[in-house]
Amino acid sequence: MKSRTPRTTAQEIQGRFLRILIGMTLLMGLGVVGTVGYRLVKQQEAASTHVIASLKRSMVDKEPDWQAWEWHLWRRNSSIDTRQTFVMASRGGQHQHRYYSPNTKAFLRAKHYGVPFFEGLDYTPGYGLTFYRSGSRSHVVFETWLRLKPITDLLWSVLGVVVLVALVILMLGWVYVRLTADQLTRPLVSLSSAARRQAQANRTKVALPVPARPLEAHQLARSFNDLLAALNQHAQQEREFTANAAHELRTPIAAIRGHVQLVKRRGAAHPEIVPRSLGFIDQESAKMQDLVNSLLMLSRADRGMLKLTTVDLGAIIQETLEEKRVTLAQPLVYQGPATVQVWGHPASVQQMLSALLDNAGKYSPADQPITVTLAATAQGGRLTVADLGRGIADADKTHIFERFYRVSDAQNRQVTGTGLGLAIVAQLAHLNHVTIAVHDNQPAGSRFVLDFQRPQSENLSD
Repeated sequence: MKSRTPRTTAQEIQGRFLRILIGMTLLMGLGVVGTVGYRLVKQQEAASTHVIASLKRSMVDKEPDWQAWEWHLWRRNSSIDTRQTFVMASRGGQHQHRYYSPNTKAFLRAKHYGVPFFEGLDYTPGYGLTFYRSGSRSHVVFETWLRLKPITDLLWSVLGVVVLVALVILMLGWVYVRLTADQLTRPLVSLSSAARRQAQANRTKVALPVPARPLEAHQLARSFNDLLAALNQHAQQEREFTANAAHELRTPIAAIRGHVQLVKRRGAAHPEIVPRSLGFIDQESAKMQDLVNSLLMLSRADRGMLKLTTVDLGAIIQETLEEKRVTLAQPLVYQGPATVQVWGHPASVQQMLSALLDNAGKYSPADQPITVTLAATAQGGRLTVADLGRGIADADKTHIFERFYRVSDAQNRQVTGTGLGLAIVAQLAHLNHVTIAVHDNQPAGSRFVLDFQRPQSENLSD
């Protein structure tokens, strides 16, 4: 089955308005014709009633005055047209007599057909539609037939005028609707063309033109521009991420290859350098492994959509501290309640805390404690990781969560690391709907503060 070609918005507007216009025009035409026809029929009905009333008034001593009818009604009364009105008067009793107005006998000899659903309405070939009305006085019965040809002729004239006016309205309405539809959809067409050009371009996407009106097109263009800005920012971050990853991998790879070449050239003559080179290769390969693992972890966090649920933050802290006491040289201190219920993803929350403890361990003296504090808040819970290290300069606080960012302090730069730990923490915090901030600790060091939301309904996760 052949699919239909999608219609444009302008075509949809034109089609729908045209159908509405045709419907309204038809209703208006039918209303005009019906109203005029109804009034004319009522006039003919009143005329027939007037004729019968005149005939009744002309009776003398309850007897019909045939001569008066002949002279006054048909010869001098100009209000009765004998070509359009037919009258028959019948007298019963011993002296039966019938009186016919001019042309009535010929009319009655014709074949009459009743019109369904309309009592008193007949169709007679040669005469058209006729309206029948009867009345009586004493022993005289009056019957009248009024031709509706003047009415039908007038109705046809009215119908012709209505059709002509309707055609003019339809043509003018079609032109107006088409111009209006084109004017309304022109901003959308411009946006579509601009978006198509942007999609075909292999460069940074520039902003689309924002029309002033209509409001929907204005809002749509602004939304598109917000989306393009986010895409440009994401693309720029991807390029920087790739370049930084390549740069970070280049150093250990070059060092490993250098020691491999050294062992190849001088290992046989100087076997004492082999253990030293192997140790260095092992150290650099471990750095590469940490970097690759961090890259994979960050990539998963970028693509991830965590299933959030109610978690016991106090239990997670206790478990993580037990694990880190084995690997960290600093004393780990916990301050806070045993249980605080928050909203989050258990594994990623533990991963955030572990990364913050590792970061504090790198920049803190071995004999200074790292303090983890937990407190319940009106919003949910607050987790704080504080160290007594060298601290973070104010200029670096706004950048430490960026990928591959290393502080400018010379002493801090001597600490080994991938530059991705805090970036992973920031991404996981975003997925857990956690706000994270860094402050100076007193008397020295830094404090990382994480604010968790209170538990929500399970069906509101993600």
